[in-house]
Amino acid sequence: MEVYGASIRVHAKSSVTQDHVVPQALDFELTTDGNIRMTRVSGQRNILISESNVLDFWRRWLPNLWSKRGTIRGVSDGLDWVFFYDDVPSNPPRMIVGHGVIDATFLTSELEAAIILAGSNRAKEISMATPFDAHDLSVGMSRIVRHNHRIHQNCLDFDEIEL
Repeated sequence: MEVYGASIRVHAKSSVTQDHVVPQALDFELTTDGNIRMTRVSGQRNILISESNVLDFWRRWLPNLWSKRGTIRGVSDGLDWVFFYDDVPSNPPRMIVGHGVIDATFLTSELEAAIILAGSNRAKEISMATPFDAHDLSVGMSRIVRHNHRIHQNCLDFDEIEL
């Protein structure tokens, strides 16, 4: 697959690696197939983390980022990776690739912006191409008020009962 346009890079807030290389980042790219590709960058090494269509990518990553809890796991390029929040909610999320070989924290707001920006044009194309049913608003509907009015009338028909 080819990459369409440029990638958006989110640099790590902090990182711990064995070889202390820079940059430590995540790249978000929109492919020509309309997928978002997320790549973990560690020095000269690029590790594909996730690739899926825009809406599926958003459904997987954005709720986790917005809720500031939860864990996302995966396997890519023969390496296990995990994206998670520490026990302290104020701490930024961490991504560990391999067995602690590449450990980095990222700012949630930067990840959110990159994910949304990477797929926004494609999401707009999808929404513009999707037909929505037109509803005829001139058709008379039964109103709930009538039902409530009937219940009220039935209640008035009862005689008062002395207790």
